[in-house]
Amino acid sequence: MLIPSFTNTQVILLAAAGIAFLSSLFFQLRRKEFLSVGFLFITALLVYSFAALLDPFLNLWDERFHALVAKNMIHHPLKPTLYDNPVADMAYDRWDRYTIWLHKQPLFLWQIALSYKIFGVSEFSLRVPDIVLGAALVFAVYRSGKLLVNPHVGYLAGVLSISTLYFIELVAGRQEVDHNDFTFMVYVSLSLWALIEYHVTHKAIWIYLIGAFSGLAILCKWLVGLLVYLGWFIVNLLQKKYRMSDYRTIIIALLITFTVAVPWQILTFVWYPTEALKALNFNLFHFTMPLDGHRGTFWYHFENFDVIYGMLASFFIVPAFYLLYKRSKDKAMVISSICMAGAVYLFFSLAETRMPSFPIVVSIIIFIAFAALLDSVWQYVSQWIGNTDIRSVLFGVLVITVVALRFDIGLLKEKHSTTDAENSYSQMLVHNKAVFQSLNLPDNAVLFNVKGRHYIEAMFYTGVPAYNFIPTFKQYQDLIAKGQRIAIIRPENSELPTYLLNDPAIIIINRTITGYD
Repeated sequence: MLIPSFTNTQVILLAAAGIAFLSSLFFQLRRKEFLSVGFLFITALLVYSFAALLDPFLNLWDERFHALVAKNMIHHPLKPTLYDNPVADMAYDRWDRYTIWLHKQPLFLWQIALSYKIFGVSEFSLRVPDIVLGAALVFAVYRSGKLLVNPHVGYLAGVLSISTLYFIELVAGRQEVDHNDFTFMVYVSLSLWALIEYHVTHKAIWIYLIGAFSGLAILCKWLVGLLVYLGWFIVNLLQKKYRMSDYRTIIIALLITFTVAVPWQILTFVWYPTEALKALNFNLFHFTMPLDGHRGTFWYHFENFDVIYGMLASFFIVPAFYLLYKRSKDKAMVISSICMAGAVYLFFSLAETRMPSFPIVVSIIIFIAFAALLDSVWQYVSQWIGNTDIRSVLFGVLVITVVALRFDIGLLKEKHSTTDAENSYSQMLVHNKAVFQSLNLPDNAVLFNVKGRHYIEAMFYTGVPAYNFIPTFKQYQDLIAKGQRIAIIRPENSELPTYLLNDPAIIIINRTITGYD
């Protein structure tokens, strides 16, 4: 049985998503575009809400860090901190134990902090911004597919986006680098959608939106957020626009992008120059060395293509691009889109640090290409069927089959079950969360000897500083002088130092934290 592995709320969300999806499909077959897209938008909200409830704990990479920094930013949004109260005397000299945490750009953290402020601090509210952005992505994908080819392609592309398990895992916080990569992907996608709208309609509003969305993308994950300008430049070249005046609109959009993105960069170098320089150097090192063990061959991202887009996707992407070009209304825009996808995969393949989510910034292009392939198959088969009702049924069967093959409930149940004893990952984090929430430490407490990097979750759930070591005598004296109360998890295979055992004020916790060293 699959459904009993989910909570009642999750089952209700899945059922509601199914109803909304079938309603969307019904109105699509009736050519009622507004209602069809509206119900697809609602489906996305429900599916991603389901995803946000999959893990009732903070995931390890890298959700727990994002959750903690965003929680601290509620009180000081322009000062991102990991250790909000670095009370213990130690070196806060790595990204996993900084005080000022500039390891990522701040926009997605601001979004999470705002969600915390509105809905309260929880794992679900941590993921709420992704729910909203994921639904917005559906509309952008739909419009882009419609403008480039036809409404059927737009609709199929939207369906592909909400039935992609990899995106569901990102929203759930399970995939590296979770909310940061998902938010970045959506804002880049919105900038590409705005470019397509501008290229088709020539309305000035889209120039400003291109600039704004690109700037917001940079504020999520740095300079790949400028991708839309590569596409825009290629379109101009294909249209033989070589004069400086032909690039006036690009310059306007770029000025808006810089207006959105640059102030934070200046602020960090003025207020936190040491940390800002370290963060900049760390970002540059991504291209020259495999950071944190994230290595792979040149073909790493191509080998992971099926992981993101589904089984056998790598075999169909070339014909999908061909059919997208063949059937498109705007050849220059399609060539530009394919070039952007190729450029992103080449760039991240040349970089020495390789992580699976890096290339998803061009997923809007991939979805539209696969949608063009599916629509071509449907068009080919349906040409032999004269009856309109049968053709509609055939399209409905195609869409439902695609979703059924991609939305693997069994896999989600197996991976995210908190009741299956064999799911050691979930069992570990559920246990640790329960331990941290049960501690009821005083406000002036400092928690020590938390296993591995689980001190991050400890700080999130307890609200007090936490460390993964036993304090030295000097650190002990310093903390007592500062009026701090030391709490320590008893070591499993050794004794505590005498200076801790002999102090009756020390809180000794006889609980075990499971997980990674």
